[in-house]
Amino acid sequence: MLKFFRRIRQQLLTENKFSKYLLYAIGEIFLVLIGILLALSISDWNNERIEKQSEIKTLSEIKKGVLVDLDLIIAGQLHVNNSISDIKHLQSLLENKDYEYTKELDTLFGVIYGMRLLQPNSAFYEDLKSAGLDLIKDENIRFQIVQLFESNYKMLNWINELEMSINEVNRSYYLNNFNHPTFSKFATPNDFKFIWNDSYYHNVIDYRLLTLNNQVVNYEKASTSIKALVSAIDNYIEE
Repeated sequence: MLKFFRRIRQQLLTENKFSKYLLYAIGEIFLVLIGILLALSISDWNNERIEKQSEIKTLSEIKKGVLVDLDLIIAGQLHVNNSISDIKHLQSLLENKDYEYTKELDTLFGVIYGMRLLQPNSAFYEDLKSAGLDLIKDENIRFQIVQLFESNYKMLNWINELEMSINEVNRSYYLNNFNHPTFSKFATPNDFKFIWNDSYYHNVIDYRLLTLNNQVVNYEKASTSIKALVSAIDNYIEE
């Protein structure tokens, strides 16, 4: 092809047809520019395609990860709700100061003791931050991702820290006043009448209920955020 154009230029120069040569040269430059622009356009299209594939892959991984976390949250919320129900039942029984001890009470005492921990996985979000959040082109999805991990997940981690702090307080009481306490399952009182009418223990129960109710609220917020994010990702990928 280059030899063909070179032969035409030489022929025009030999025949002293300068005006035609000039027009030909301009046309050749124009063709070269078109070729360059076409190559750049193809390169841009290819880069956009690669970036889109990377974005879709990242979103798919985030979706997969948060769905695993959603299952954990739902299971954790069910466990906490059961504990709340048991604690409310214990509180109702405590209203009767002359209530007689039964072995079934050990399971209710056990509910107060122990930690409810939830460990959501934010590793893929940290990877995304390292790669650059701008990889996610959709502003709404990018905002939802940041909101989920920087707000909801941090609150879940804060709950874990609170649970450990509460356990430090409850552990001392249970080790002093109960036999063989087992996390969230059962505990047998050393002196039933004492703990049954102990105002400090009543406060422990009340605070335990308060913190578990707070967990449920944050579990629900995280669940709602995850479901909204997954829906947004699905709609974006299907477009």
